[in-house]
Amino acid sequence: MIKKGIALLLLAVAAVSCSTVDSREAEQVEATIKRYNSLLAQGYAALNMAGLAQVAEEQQTAKVYFHMAALGEGRLRMMSELKDISFKDIRFANNTSASVKTREVWDFRHVNIDTGKVERDEKGFVYRMKYRLAKKNGAWWVRDVATEQGADKKAPSGAPAPGKGTAQ
Repeated sequence: MIKKGIALLLLAVAAVSCSTVDSREAEQVEATIKRYNSLLAQGYAALNMAGLAQVAEEQQTAKVYFHMAALGEGRLRMMSELKDISFKDIRFANNTSASVKTREVWDFRHVNIDTGKVERDEKGFVYRMKYRLAKKNGAWWVRDVATEQGADKKAPSGAPAPGKGTAQ
């Protein structure tokens, strides 16, 4: 009887400590994604995605860079602002791998680089995003970003998904 009680107590302590670790890790993952989105918006505005290297792996940074460069070749700069983000699902495959689903509300404009004229203005565009992250040297890194099927609001033709570079 005492052995069962001790075993249950140890199990309860283990469960509480695991949920605390997951809670801390989830907060770090959320902070990484928020930082990624901030640097993404800054990169599009400056036509320079170098800042993404602070939170994203090289392959993800390159994917976004190519989209930004394509806009630039079309003489467009994207000005974007994340208005709201909610974290819908955070899962840890192990202690160095996480997948996250978010619902994000963005405002964005495509501005002609030469004239400053706004060519497209979108307010309140909702994206459902999937992020894959990896933990390296104690820090979380964005490995991949993709849109989920079915946005809440239909994307205008050519509207890029944050971090993805393709229309929904």
